[in-house]
Amino acid sequence: MDMECNDRVIAATTRLSHSKIMKADDVALRRKVGEEIRRRRRALGWSQEKLAEKAGISFKYVSKIELGFSNPSVTILNRIAVALKTSPNDLLDFRLPGERTPDPRILFEKLLELLKGKPKLQVELIKRLAEEAARLIK
Repeated sequence: MDMECNDRVIAATTRLSHSKIMKADDVALRRKVGEEIRRRRRALGWSQEKLAEKAGISFKYVSKIELGFSNPSVTILNRIAVALKTSPNDLLDFRLPGERTPDPRILFEKLLELLKGKPKLQVELIKRLAEEAARLIK
């Protein structure tokens, strides 16, 4: 094989390898976004149907996004984030599980759900404690 032919083979192989790496990275990113959306949806106690309704998309699309089979546009990602009461940045924040701090807004909302029907004084006290805890976390 002459030198020119050898260079073309190396260049083609490099492009192919780079293409496969990019595709693998794309798949991994889609999965991470989907996992984060699923985690936040479940933290709110919502079904895929409820998230879909609030975001104005089909529940099948939510399922595909959560499984990493679909790559949502920035617009759809924003609609999902708004529905989940968070920001697109939070959905794309991939720290290690041990480094992740719970979203105080989600915790606060879950706490309020648990306190429905409880005496008003008790609810007010726990609400103040939760607000103070959320302030300290930030």
